[in-house]
Amino acid sequence: MAGFPWTCAQCGADNDPAARRCATCASLAPGRARARALWVLLTLMLVAGLAVGGVLLFAGRPRPSPAASGPFPQYTTPALPTTKTVVTTAESAAPPVTPSTTTAEKPCPADAAHYLPGGQGTALLVAQTAKSLVTICRTPDGRIFYDGQARGQAASGETHIVLPAEASGDGFVAVNGDYRYRVGGGRLVVSAGSAVLSDEELTTVG
Repeated sequence: MAGFPWTCAQCGADNDPAARRCATCASLAPGRARARALWVLLTLMLVAGLAVGGVLLFAGRPRPSPAASGPFPQYTTPALPTTKTVVTTAESAAPPVTPSTTTAEKPCPADAAHYLPGGQGTALLVAQTAKSLVTICRTPDGRIFYDGQARGQAASGETHIVLPAEASGDGFVAVNGDYRYRVGGGRLVVSAGSAVLSDEELTTVG
């Protein structure tokens, strides 16, 4: 537009074609003024765009969890399962029951007691062999007697014998002259001197 007259928008004076400025107020020519205004507008738009972008970027950032605030993080302790402890004291524990080994004394059988002094006594052993019934009894005064009877036969002088006896080892021994009756170890042994007349297995009865 240089060389063409134009009027200054600010003061109304004619232009200076050579300087391209108003002669009075020295403002820019209309073309340059528009270019400058456009540049200023673009600059403002750019600044505004950057500002809006910054706001959006800041707003899009995730906020820290409230639980993470403070100098130390907060933790929740999980609940642990409880266990039941059973304590047994000596007072609450019942003592073991020990069965009694004591047995009541048995009276001497009537067939044998009939031949005892006083007619009564305590049975220490009642047993039998294949041929004989053997009873060891103790009288109230402490004496021990051996009673032997043939099985299945009534008591008589030929089928029955009663002799004083004494404890010997794990059994008893009764002597009748040369004859010796030994009861013990589950055996009934009858001997005469050094000769063994019989050796029978003895089984406890009752």
